[in-house]
Formats: sequence, C-alpha cells, structure tokens
Amino acid sequence: MRVLTPRHAERARLPLVLLLTLALTATFVYAERITILHFNDYHGNALVPEDEGDLGGLARIAATIDRIRAANAADGTTTLVLIAGDMLQGTPLATVFRGEVDFVALNAIGIDALALGNHEFDFGMPNLHRLIDMAEFPVLSANIRHRVDGTAAFPGTLRIPVGDEEVVIVALTTPETSITTKPSNVANLTFEDPVEVATTLGRRITHSRDRLMVALTHLGYEQDLALAEAVPDIDVVVGGHSHTRLDEARRAGNAIVVQAGSKGQWVGRLDLDVEDGQVRSYEYRLIPMDASAPEDPQVAAIVAGYAAQLDEAMKKIVGHTSVFLDGEREHVRAMETNLGNAITDAMRLVSGAPIALHNGGGIRASIDAGDITLADILQVLPFGNEVATVELTGAQLREILQRSISEPRPHGGFLQVSGIKLVAEGDQLVEVTVDGAPLDDARTYLVTTNAFLMEGGDGYETFTRGSGQYYVGTKLDTAFVQYLTEMGTIAPEVEGRIIFR
Repeated sequence: MRVLTPRHAERARLPLVLLLTLALTATFVYAERITILHFNDYHGNALVPEDEGDLGGLARIAATIDRIRAANAADGTTTLVLIAGDMLQGTPLATVFRGEVDFVALNAIGIDALALGNHEFDFGMPNLHRLIDMAEFPVLSANIRHRVDGTAAFPGTLRIPVGDEEVVIVALTTPETSITTKPSNVANLTFEDPVEVATTLGRRITHSRDRLMVALTHLGYEQDLALAEAVPDIDVVVGGHSHTRLDEARRAGNAIVVQAGSKGQWVGRLDLDVEDGQVRSYEYRLIPMDASAPEDPQVAAIVAGYAAQLDEAMKKIVGHTSVFLDGEREHVRAMETNLGNAITDAMRLVSGAPIALHNGGGIRASIDAGDITLADILQVLPFGNEVATVELTGAQLREILQRSISEPRPHGGFLQVSGIKLVAEGDQLVEVTVDGAPLDDARTYLVTTNAFLMEGGDGYETFTRGSGQYYVGTKLDTAFVQYLTEMGTIAPEVEGRIIFR
C-alpha cells in the first residue's frame, strides 16, 4: 500500500502544528494501482506472422508483458495476466501438438489465471488434464460440474492479495460448450448458468470484507454485458468467446467490461486504482502485437522448437486450386461458399453417401489460389473431426435444414451442403431437392456429416435420433487430402446449392 511519508531529517526543524499536519498526512492512504493484462481466443497462433504489418505471435505477447511487468514493479504497481479462454485449436501447430506448445510457452511467460473456453475440450478430457498437469498457473471454471455427483470439475476462483486489497477472480465458461465441442468430450460434465453461479459467489466474496471481483469469462460480449447487469458485485469483466475487439472499456451494471479481439493480435491493458475493494478510476487501451513489439527470446525459442518438428511435414503439397477457396468466417456461417462445397463433396467421396452436411463453424480459414499444402488443410479443418454417416428420414433432414436456415446468421451451425439444393425465404425453408427430386419426408436418406454434428453438436439433436450411426474412420482433413489427390486441380464454384430469396 502506498503511504505518503515526510522525510525524517526535515521533521525536527518544523513547528509542532506543521508536524501534526504531516503526521495526519502520513496516515493518508492512496488507492492501490493494479494493471490487468489480458487476451482471449488465441487459438494456437503461437508463430509471429511472416508478413510485415500482420499482428500476433506469442513471443511478442511475452515481451510486451515482461516490459510492462518490469515497469510496474519499479513503481509498486501490481500486474495480473489473465487469459479468457480458447488457447487451443485453430492452427496446424495447435492441432498436431494439441496445445502443448502453448502451455509450455505460458509457463515461461508466467500468467496468473486461464479461464477454460469451449475449445479447450476439443481434444478430449485426457488431453485437457494433461495440459492442466503441465500448467504452472491455475486453470479455472466455476460453473462446470461432474454430472455424476455434482462436484466441481475444476477450481473456480483465485484470490490474489494486493497490498491491503484482495482481488478475487471468478472464471466462467459458456454453457454452449456442451454443443460447441464434440459432445462426447464433455458427456460427463454439466455447465451451470453463469449468472446464477456468479451471483452466489459474488455474495460470498463481498460478505466478510471489501474485495475486487473480477469475472474472467468465456461467454461472449453480449453475455458479458448481461452478466454485469445481473450481478452488481462484479467490478470487472475480462471476456472472450465472441472475438470482440473493444478499443474502449464498456460500463455495464457496476462493472468495467473488456475484451481483446482474437488470435493474440492485441493485448488489453486495464489500469485500475482500487481502494476498499472499489475501482476509483481506470484507464484502458489495446496494445497491437505488430512489428514494433519486441520478441521474447525464450518464448521464441520454445515456439521455434515445436515449429521445426512440424515444418517439413506441413510443407507437403497435397493439391492445387485455380481459384480462391472462400472460408471466411462471415461467409461460411451465413451462405454457400465454394470451399464449403469442396469439403462436403470430399465427405461424400470418402463415405459413399449421396448427401453431405458440414457446419460452417468447422471451417476456419480460406485457401489462396495455387498449391495447397498439408498446413493449409489443417488451418481450414483443425478439429480432428471424423467423417460419419447416419440414416435420416426426409422429415428429420428437413428439420435439420430448417434449423440451419432459421438461426440468426452468421452462426457456427450454418450448414454447407452437397447432394441437395435448398431454397429459403427469410428464415423459412420453402424447398429442398435431392438429386433433382423433392425431399420425401417419409423416405430414409443416407447422410454423411461429422462426428461433432452426429453427436448433437451445435444443437442439432435431430442427428442423434437418426439410425445406423457409423464412424467412417477417416478424419475430415484426411478426407479433403484424399479428395484433392483424386481431383488434382480443383476450381469449385458457388452453384446455387443454398438460395435465399
């Protein structure tokens, strides 16, 4: 705690009244200064970009944190480093090493807490527990419980003393995790309502003394605002999940709400003056991880070591495209794209099914015209998801397609298709044809999809009511490589498989 103290040598020469004044001044306590550095939805983007002007790279993040931490230590400011989930998934490096490179690097950086995001579960619980065992920092979520006995699956809170103040971090994970990762990965877990959990914990945290409550969330920006409005005990929300870049902090309820985009392109800096558990003043800004940010040599060496193991295999050319393959997030989650067409065609090839459905949220990047490498494939299809088949009635297939159309677009569950054509008016499905014939509700169709959807992912419970569920034994990335090998050069088009009137 900073205390204003007079110099002892001068005190003896001062009049008694002035000495009494200084004595009173000496007891005046300034607010504690705390800096929260944060990022979210990093998705395995450990490598520093090669193109000048591009943002990101874990070595840049590490050096930025070190610089600020050192400067703060010199003037007595406490620095906290928080990550709001989704460290895993999204790049070949992350897919092949399943988060190991990222956690080794985070240990070197020295972070204070990581909130679990939905993609931390993508490689299964054994892999997550392996990473947690590796971690030299707390991995938290307060609203996840074991389904069998209702006990907490992970630590939920972290208390950090700061002078005479105390910061209490409460981590919350989106309940959407039950459908946004492969459902079997979290079958033994339940996800409680974040507002209810935060309300209960907030009462406990503020019951015995003044404390600063920081919600470290992987819920999404709109949900963060709703959380802050509903839980007045929350002072700060450090959020993730929606990839929202907030250049300025937002006030909601009694809380300051921040979020720092995605892919490690920005580090958020929130400077707080805290007294008696209350934020007296604050400043916020985003720090771009551009070429002006130095690189931490230790973290750079860690990342380079893993990248070297991956490099040669990833350079292998597996196909060629004469056109740009559109996997842009806002497109694959809202409309037909040529990359969505190529991927679903590949699924039909390896499965033998006449119809293919794949969620747009499972397509994570575009591919430029030219050679296609294995690295490109894993960038587009990083989840290790398996091709599967299921028998659906026409009525069930119609129900699935209606869900795809009716959800507000863009959304991760929007379906790219092959073997069918559909027409929608607004959010209503008005026409579906299969091989040129109208969809027959009473007929049974063999449909290929991915294991994520077949197990009810993205809320598609209808898939689980189909019959003859079968895992083909081929991963989506392998299926696409097989398709490219057979086709040689591809030039897919948007051809009217999905029409909005």
